[in-house]
Amino acid sequence: MSKKKSSLSKSTLIRSIQCQKSLYLYKNFYTLRDKPSTAQQQKFDRGHRVGKLAHQLFPNGKDCSPPNPFSYDESIAATKLLVHQQFPAIYEAAFKYNGILAALDILTFENGKWYAYEIKSSLRISATYLLDATIQYHIITQSGLPLEDFFIVTINNEYVFDGNLEVHSYFKKTSVLAEIKERIPYVEKSIENAITTLQQSTIPDVPIGAHCTKPYPCDFQGYCWANIAKDSIWYLPGISMQEKGNFLEMGINTIDQIHERDELNSRQRVIIDSMRNEKPHIVHDKLSAFLSEIKYPLYYFDVEAFQPAVPIFKDTKPYERIPFLYSLHYKESAESELQHISYISPVGADDRINFIKHFLKATELPGQVLVFNTLMEKGVLFKLMNDFPQYKKDILERINRIIDIEIPFKELYYYHPAQQGSFSLKAIGNAILNRNEFLNSQVKSGEEAMAVYNELFYEENINEIPEKLSYLQKYCFTDTYVLYEVVEALKSVTFIK
Repeated sequence: MSKKKSSLSKSTLIRSIQCQKSLYLYKNFYTLRDKPSTAQQQKFDRGHRVGKLAHQLFPNGKDCSPPNPFSYDESIAATKLLVHQQFPAIYEAAFKYNGILAALDILTFENGKWYAYEIKSSLRISATYLLDATIQYHIITQSGLPLEDFFIVTINNEYVFDGNLEVHSYFKKTSVLAEIKERIPYVEKSIENAITTLQQSTIPDVPIGAHCTKPYPCDFQGYCWANIAKDSIWYLPGISMQEKGNFLEMGINTIDQIHERDELNSRQRVIIDSMRNEKPHIVHDKLSAFLSEIKYPLYYFDVEAFQPAVPIFKDTKPYERIPFLYSLHYKESAESELQHISYISPVGADDRINFIKHFLKATELPGQVLVFNTLMEKGVLFKLMNDFPQYKKDILERINRIIDIEIPFKELYYYHPAQQGSFSLKAIGNAILNRNEFLNSQVKSGEEAMAVYNELFYEENINEIPEKLSYLQKYCFTDTYVLYEVVEALKSVTFIK
């Protein structure tokens, strides 16, 4: 039984196409990888669950998954035997050609012909998925198995859950054989390049760039970006990766190396000047005018939602945004005490009606509702309003009271050099308040909050659920409290009470 890991696989080939340096590091310096975030791990788990669900499209198949990542020779042997027997459905069918390994989600034998199905927990087919399929097709067919057709199976974005999951309606099969055949020469060349890279004795010299995040965030960013200066050109917002690459070709690595002769827009000049001067850029009249429109009483509002790939609640679609938590800080006047209220939905129940009622009760007093970037909060409230029209009037009244605190930052009425080109609430709060409230938090972002709550539906140890719910509440509390402190800090700059 072989314990040797295949030199190349479908996933490592995809990695090599994105970045040859990433491939080399993965094969030779694996321990330098970044630890997957909670959100990234949730995506992996989600893909696995959707893949397992797709087995129901072709039930009673044989699973050739290896007992561990080093035992794919067993999977290849099992697959070969089942192919010889013309078994109707094979899960995780494994093939090797020229030392390159590929495992196919589902292989079927129908009407005397072989068909390939690759499962994706996505609503659409991407260019990367087509490349992925091409690699698999190439390895499978070159290993000696002819394929009549190749399908990418995605999630049907029009599917509405009626309480009983119907997999044939939930999934959508799309033949991509024509697209695959167009990409075969590119894949063959990519294989050659990957093999050449692995034969090198030193780490490839590949500069950082757009490929660090596209099509997937590279798990060696921590290594490659470790020594990037805080004033690096990479932190300059508002310009493309290509433009940043042009700066690098001119020998411009940091923002302070940019001179007047360089073509920059007004926003970029503001940011550059702020970083050079090491002091905030403030447009006092516009900032004062914006803040003067904010009148007590005030609500500081943040909402968290999750988007299950497989619908959980009746009459919902895949990846539909469902709110589960909100935090609300309230201040009746400048002199009054800051109050707080929050609500979190119990795991497993469609709690949207109770969520709406609790939110409407909490905001029944007059007052403007302050949020940072209205996209999430307004989006959630509009969706609830449409799904539950009996509350339309009251929800719309709350929506009409919303003021976006992102505006003075987005419009550059205020910019702090410590933002480092970021306009997120966390970056702004860290810059203005000179502390990071989220640094030691178990949940550090909205994406992580969504991932944590989503995974609670699959949590086997129910004793851990209350603690994780408290983490989520603490995170959301911090969001609205930081929002309150940021608004107060802006007021102090303009002497507005």
